[in-house]
Amino acid sequence: MHDGIKLASEIVHGGSAIGHNMVEEMLSGYRVLGFDLETTGLDPRKDRIVQYALIGSDVNGSHINQTSFVDPRVPIPTASTKIHGINDNDVKGSGSFDKHANEIKDLMDGAIVIGHNVSKFDWRFIQLEFLRAGIEAPAPRAIVDTLTLAKRLKIPGRHTLGHLCDRYGIEISRAHTADADAGACLLLLWMMMKDHPREFRGDIDDLQDLLSRIPSTEGIGKNLADLEPVNGSEGRLRYWENEIILAFGKHKGRSLTEIYKIDSHYVDWLCSPSSPIPSNIVSDFLRTQRE
Repeated sequence: MHDGIKLASEIVHGGSAIGHNMVEEMLSGYRVLGFDLETTGLDPRKDRIVQYALIGSDVNGSHINQTSFVDPRVPIPTASTKIHGINDNDVKGSGSFDKHANEIKDLMDGAIVIGHNVSKFDWRFIQLEFLRAGIEAPAPRAIVDTLTLAKRLKIPGRHTLGHLCDRYGIEISRAHTADADAGACLLLLWMMMKDHPREFRGDIDDLQDLLSRIPSTEGIGKNLADLEPVNGSEGRLRYWENEIILAFGKHKGRSLTEIYKIDSHYVDWLCSPSSPIPSNIVSDFLRTQRE
């Protein structure tokens, strides 16, 4: 069985199995958090969070183990309970998401957040729950999606968390519980770093570049730097097929169309006078897409 808390400390401070120097350059100096959610369903627009876990180490090496139920204020469907084992009685008295939001934000701000399919699932839930709570969403230093990473590294076989853990001999004692899965994500990253050392010689920005490469049938894919820059954006926006891709910020590697669907407030900021790019570029593109 894995110990996600102990593991996180070993990752951040240079576990001997993957090499002290490589880990120091990549993760040292940051709060590193394995992250996972359990929810009432799969649609972040209508479903709600029922449990979250943030497990890892702080900058000074102290352990972080923040796991809690959340009262979704709606009944938990039986089908969801069968997956994660959480029912309405379990969440009673846990407080709605807005009661947990500030604590989550404090931990995530500036941290390296690691999760499986976190970019397309967990993070969308977080963004919408914070929006409903009327609180600014967290701003991690980086989000490392182990599902995307497995694809970029071309790891053979299926890329579910369970299959990848089986491949690397990681035993999850309570799969589909937030704390167990969060710890498993940390251990999975550790194993992938050990198995592919050449891909982890740089810093966290190099890893972000690897994760943001556009998938392709030739090699690992195009890097954002290989894409044509949008005129007037100083390289912060890039063309890819019929889309514009962000090359900076928390949505780096995502298209404007996708960002508009999941984080419209961020798009509003891009269109505002305080945006680091000419606001008309984004507004003109989105208007064209809607026509």
